[in-house]
Amino acid sequence: MAGRLQKGMAWLLFFGFFCLSACAGTSPTKQGAAETDSDAAPLNEQQATSSPQLLLPEASGTVVFSGEGVEIDASHTDQGYVMIRCEQSKTRLKARIASGGQIYYYDLPVGAEYSVYPLQMGSGVYTVRVMEQVEDDLYAMLYGTDIEVQLVSETIPFLYPNQYVWYDADTQAVLEAQTLAGSMTDQKKITDKFYRFVVNHMRYDYEKAATVQSGYLPDADESLASGKGICFDYAALFAVMLRSKGIPTRMLIGNVTPENLYHSWNSVYLNGEWIWMDTTLDGTGHREKDYSTERIF
Repeated sequence: MAGRLQKGMAWLLFFGFFCLSACAGTSPTKQGAAETDSDAAPLNEQQATSSPQLLLPEASGTVVFSGEGVEIDASHTDQGYVMIRCEQSKTRLKARIASGGQIYYYDLPVGAEYSVYPLQMGSGVYTVRVMEQVEDDLYAMLYGTDIEVQLVSETIPFLYPNQYVWYDADTQAVLEAQTLAGSMTDQKKITDKFYRFVVNHMRYDYEKAATVQSGYLPDADESLASGKGICFDYAALFAVMLRSKGIPTRMLIGNVTPENLYHSWNSVYLNGEWIWMDTTLDGTGHREKDYSTERIF
């Protein structure tokens, strides 16, 4: 009985995660599992010992590239993000961000508001393009530019919100993190507390896994309020809470064996190294070696 239940659960998980595979458009170049990389710069003293300031993206307008109705605000690329908006379009748009042979695709909403995209591939030259749908999965470049990026640290992109890990000062998940952490300053203890909170608060939503649509983006507040979701929701909620407390946190997407599930999980930067954590599959016996990373947000 237990074997059949486990097998059925694995099938449902795979079905839901497979549906998410098209969320970012064309598959990017694989990055490989980088869970134990220790080349990231250490946190500064304020982040490590005191209550950090909530870092939020800003379109300052000091460095802007524009054309064909597209605006790319690159004022704060040193902080690990770029902001893009396109106020009008009759067709579907995608942002294409590439550096060092790696490529990420994102859906680009139309409107006056900027969308935030991470520069998670380290310092270097980034090619930023807005792609316009021609037909079906065929896209052509509408506007693009190259941007020289020098990050203040390798961890900085994972301390800001972006399209996949979105929040602001009024996000309930951020406020919940402040309440849970209280006066705590030890980042490992805060991480452990948030981990247990997400594991205990959330339950897996099998119906959502079976019906989730391509292009789905997690909503941390919806997950917090409902107490349920798919792996994407677990990982995003955990990342929102930790980033809001100044703890660099990556949301990763890839595969987990032996089930060969398309999956999302986290790694957290603690004491100079990235630590693998999976709130969705907590207690299932999986280890870091079971995971292969395709995308990092």
